[in-house]
Amino acid sequence: MNLISFFIALQIVLLFFMTFHDWIHLPPLIDIRELEKHSTKKGRLINSTIFFFIVFIPLLLTWVYRSNLTPGVLINIGLFYFFLTIGTIFSWWVPYFFGSSEKHKADFAEYKNTHHFLPARRDNVIPNTFHVILHLQIWTCLGISLYLLIRSFYDAV
Repeated sequence: MNLISFFIALQIVLLFFMTFHDWIHLPPLIDIRELEKHSTKKGRLINSTIFFFIVFIPLLLTWVYRSNLTPGVLINIGLFYFFLTIGTIFSWWVPYFFGSSEKHKADFAEYKNTHHFLPARRDNVIPNTFHVILHLQIWTCLGISLYLLIRSFYDAV
């Protein structure tokens, strides 16, 4: 399997996880019953739709241009994963390492019954195992898109 095929496969898995993780009860990784206490079906549907398109667009770009990933296409793909990465850092990792507001902690209480392998840091939000896996996928997509972008500049020379 070449890198582009792996990248496409990774994005397909990420698309599935990002779209359906608020709908499938998968203890101990996902606790839908707790999530339903904290959010409405309409809210989850809106979130799922937004996450679907945030991952579907770069996947579509990768698929359509897979035989000719120009720097412009790769910059666009990379931007999607860059902004997703920023979102993961500020939603989960900054609060984990440095703390967050009581409101943020309350918003993330829906994940309290899910599996965590990271050690607790005071009363900070702890990224659960499922979200760590998602974040690693997102960061890998960012890394691959950056690698392909840099390689495209060297190939052009």
